[in-house]
Amino acid sequence: MSESAVVVRDLWKTYADVEAVRGVSFEIERGCCFGLLGPNGAGKTTTIEILEGLLPETSGDVRVLGRRWGTDDREIRERLGVCLQQTVLSDKLQVHETLALFRSFYRRAAHRTR
Repeated sequence: MSESAVVVRDLWKTYADVEAVRGVSFEIERGCCFGLLGPNGAGKTTTIEILEGLLPETSGDVRVLGRRWGTDDREIRERLGVCLQQTVLSDKLQVHETLALFRSFYRRAAHRTR
């Protein structure tokens, strides 16, 4: 079987005395469509934000495309596409600023902006 796209083992995220994620483990094989379901407050959004590199885990092992956040950030970002749940970024930036921002995520840009 090919290497998994995502591997999460015993993931925990705590904020002071609140446990947002408690020992979650799962694996997503490459090419699969995966849904994360649960009631409000179950830690779904927190788990996804950890996978996206937006939040650090408190403990556990998280690998995205065979790499770890904190050591392989640039390599993950260059291969990972994320559609944020909510943002006001487009209201704050000009079109050329938005293009420059997204181009900066990659080592080599295909096209130049201003």
